[in-house]
Amino acid sequence: MRRNLLYMPLLAAVLLFASGSSCSNKHFTPETPDTPDAPVTPGKYKPVMGAVTEINTTCKEPSGICLAPKGDGFLVASDDDGIHHVTWTGTTTNFYNGKFDCEGVTIDPKTKDVYYVVENKQEVHRLVAPDYKKDELICVISDVGLGTNDGLEGITWYKDGSLLIGNQKKPVVLITYSLTKGETSRYDLSSGSLKEIADLCYDSVRDVLWIADSKNRTINLCDTKGNVVETYSVSFIDNAEGLCVDHSSNCIWVCDDTTGKIYKISFTNL
Repeated sequence: MRRNLLYMPLLAAVLLFASGSSCSNKHFTPETPDTPDAPVTPGKYKPVMGAVTEINTTCKEPSGICLAPKGDGFLVASDDDGIHHVTWTGTTTNFYNGKFDCEGVTIDPKTKDVYYVVENKQEVHRLVAPDYKKDELICVISDVGLGTNDGLEGITWYKDGSLLIGNQKKPVVLITYSLTKGETSRYDLSSGSLKEIADLCYDSVRDVLWIADSKNRTINLCDTKGNVVETYSVSFIDNAEGLCVDHSSNCIWVCDDTTGKIYKISFTNL
């Protein structure tokens, strides 16, 4: 009997150790995210903001950012001249030329197709991988922002073949757009704490949405309907108009429309 009593706690300890060891092998990457062990509950998930470093670029008026298709830096939307490729050290080259007000850019992690928005014309476009020379008009969001400077500012790849699209203000609107079904939902966020949507980034690891608000000088952790859960001040950035979550580097990248800089904001528990 004594041997059995001693055996049971020992067995439990061994099983607990084995379970903890297997969990420690989890590794999240933006390209092929794992599924968390348990769903994230907004309010209980709270990343902690840490150190900040910066990268100098020669991109004019960067207004949207995502990781580049080859993992060698970023794609940056420019108010001035289309989309640029920026390396981790800031070397800036043209990715897709065009004299249009490009305010947001994102990438389909599976196909590597690139999507971007054009403010004022309220257009959503796709650049088809792998050479990105074929430019397809996906849709026009004509009932808000058309002909104004308060129109489409953010876009992010979502899930199930959908995009999340943000209208900057008047009204502040978050749209879910399916590539097969068209618009499937819309949320007016004008009555909340956000003054604008400057950019969007869906985090598929945590199933949450990050929204940049350059008027409030904040980046905001939100649920996928745009409800703000946690707010982080980025008052050291003059005009934070683009953001991108990067789990492989434990950071969020934010670009400054005024200076052309890209800021690496480190987080714990991201």
